Amino acid sequence: MERAVAAKKREKPLPIKKASSAKRSDSLRQRTYEQLKDLIVSGSLGPAEKLAESRLAVMLGVSRTPLREALMKLEEEGLVVSERNIGYKVANLDIKAVYDLLVVREALDACAAEICATMASDADRKRIELLLGEMAKLQKAKRSMPADTARELELGIYIHQVIAEATGNEALIKLTGQIYQQLRLALWLEVLWIDLKDSALSEHEAIVQAILARDSIAAGEAARRHVRSSIDNMSKVKEIYAFRGLRKLR
Repeated sequence: MERAVAAKKREKPLPIKKASSAKRSDSLRQRTYEQLKDLIVSGSLGPAEKLAESRLAVMLGVSRTPLREALMKLEEEGLVVSERNIGYKVANLDIKAVYDLLVVREALDACAAEICATMASDADRKRIELLLGEMAKLQKAKRSMPADTARELELGIYIHQVIAEATGNEALIKLTGQIYQQLRLALWLEVLWIDLKDSALSEHEAIVQAILARDSIAAGEAARRHVRSSIDNMSKVKEIYAFRGLRKLR
């Protein structure tokens, strides 16, 4: 009996050690991902630059495993691309392609907002309203940590995906997701480099208020104004890109 009790006591610390180890591992993955993302969006790693894993591993002080996981996550976000037999490289910001995508985004977002205003359920409207509240809370905090910038961008993208989902139109939902995926690098630079002040929040508020009021016309117009602001901002992003001495944009 005493031996059994002693054995149990010896076994107790083991799960704690495993949990601690897992926590450190998750923290390392997240840190590696955030540091690599910062190198890209800050311009330290230029557009179309080849990402040599050995050099990056030394630079970040990590092994290949968390580095590769970070690269795969960044590929999902559209910040890096992988090519067979070559490896990863930074995505190239093609301003002409971004403008073309924003024109399509304007049409999709306006269409989604209009349909959402008339078709969304009460649960959908509540979900959208709560997301806007999160955006307002983040804006009020006025913190400038990388995690806050990331959260700002993710909420800004997510609210449009939720609006599209509320339409119940599978084709619209799919196309909206594809467009935002392709625009991630450009939207990252817009949030990071352009002083949006309260404009982004107020533009989202106009869209949401129209949806809650079931005013499809106002919702569509507000969505169009919001995307046109991004189109205007792209010219500023291009100027900053060039000023930082990065590779000439097409």
